[in-house]
Amino acid sequence: MLFLWAAQAAAAERADGDLEIGRMRVAVWPEYDSTGVLFIYDGRFKDPGVFPAETVFLLPPGSVLSDVCSLSPKGQHFCQLYRQKRLGDHDEVSVKLPYPNFYLSFHTEPFGEEGELRRLDHVIKINHRVDELEVDVQSPLRAEDFTVVEPPGLEVSTRRGFDHYSRVFSGLEPGDELRVSLRYTKKDRRPSVDIKYSPMRSMEKMSDTPPPYEVKRIAGRVVYMAAGLGLIVLAGLGYLLLKGGKGHG
Repeated sequence: MLFLWAAQAAAAERADGDLEIGRMRVAVWPEYDSTGVLFIYDGRFKDPGVFPAETVFLLPPGSVLSDVCSLSPKGQHFCQLYRQKRLGDHDEVSVKLPYPNFYLSFHTEPFGEEGELRRLDHVIKINHRVDELEVDVQSPLRAEDFTVVEPPGLEVSTRRGFDHYSRVFSGLEPGDELRVSLRYTKKDRRPSVDIKYSPMRSMEKMSDTPPPYEVKRIAGRVVYMAAGLGLIVLAGLGYLLLKGGKGHG
């Protein structure tokens, strides 16, 4: 019993920087299920004996997270509570994972409202040592002149009707960065598939209703505004009470 407690305590105290990832995939799918870009970070940490463990992922600033999950040995998704905060030129997402397998999905909105030209420059920030990292870029349907500028040397394949550009990188260290840059033109702003988690609906109505992650982004802004308004009201009440107390004195 004492040995088990000591082992658990040692695992809990293990520094995040000590965790190493065996394999990891970074999927970059522009205009797949939204007008923005869907990113998927999934993989497996090397040492299952240190889990549960808390770790940190570094994402683009303003990322709207859809899933922060750990996968059981049977493949079941256990989505976790997480903390997201801005730290310099990126967001830091802290989460405690019960299992070594992880799965994060999030969206960004890098494309403007006007024009057919799309440009994406994404930096993958490495926070753990990674034995093998696969970059998987998927071209959206109806895209023209699709070009992956960086990284070079990607292999092209077709899966489920989509063109994929992929390459595996080895031996990445904490602090390393991988840049993904792509360009293409597209005459419409319709995503390749219907919105995830939403009921099927016509494409004509899609521009009228924000996608689920956009609703989440708007809800977050409303919460911040409500919190700010509450602080202003409390400050005003405090001022009035203080002023009233001085008047009676």
